[in-house]
Amino acid sequence: MEIGVGLVTAMAVAPGLALLWWFYNRDYLEPEPLSLVFSAFFRGMLFVFPAGFVERITGGFLAFSPLITAFVGVSLVEEYFKWVALRRYILSPECDECYDGIVYGTSVALGFATMENIFYVVGAINPWAVAGWRALLSVPLHGLCGLMMGYEAARQKMITGTPFNVGRILLGPVLAHGAFNYLLLTGTFGGFMGAAGLVFAMWVGGFTMMKRSRTCA
Repeated sequence: MEIGVGLVTAMAVAPGLALLWWFYNRDYLEPEPLSLVFSAFFRGMLFVFPAGFVERITGGFLAFSPLITAFVGVSLVEEYFKWVALRRYILSPECDECYDGIVYGTSVALGFATMENIFYVVGAINPWAVAGWRALLSVPLHGLCGLMMGYEAARQKMITGTPFNVGRILLGPVLAHGAFNYLLLTGTFGGFMGAAGLVFAMWVGGFTMMKRSRTCA
């Protein structure tokens, strides 16, 4: 039975919005304005396009090494553009707690993941399968990278102020995203399970960061 484009698109969008709502509702003390949260989400969606353009350029030069492609050609490029999209929200006066950085970081990253998900799922031969495994792994991976990025950026703002140490902000997300990509590029069952284990470990670390964000430690 053929699946309608509208249903497939909804399948691609739903995981990002569900995680966005979940992270937002963990902001118990002083929730961020929804207008800014959705602005960050849609800004993240838009930044897929410049990131994709740069990936196309670098892809040809780095094709000789899947490892370098995973960490530099994809991970570094995508996480850098997420940071460019996120920076304005971290600098906003509304971002006055470390958990606020997590809210904006996950919003940008999940917007990015949602637009990317639409491209992967819509038109796939088996959209149910693609949407399913990406909902469990790829979308959370992006969101958790955004969590790390937003937490570190907000922590720097609260403790040391600007200018930001961008290297520290990008280090965790780039390493995690690059390792995830490389494990999937192996095309093996072991690589897939390794990627799943990595996402699980990131969830554990993410909960720890969420707890620490209450004191901006």
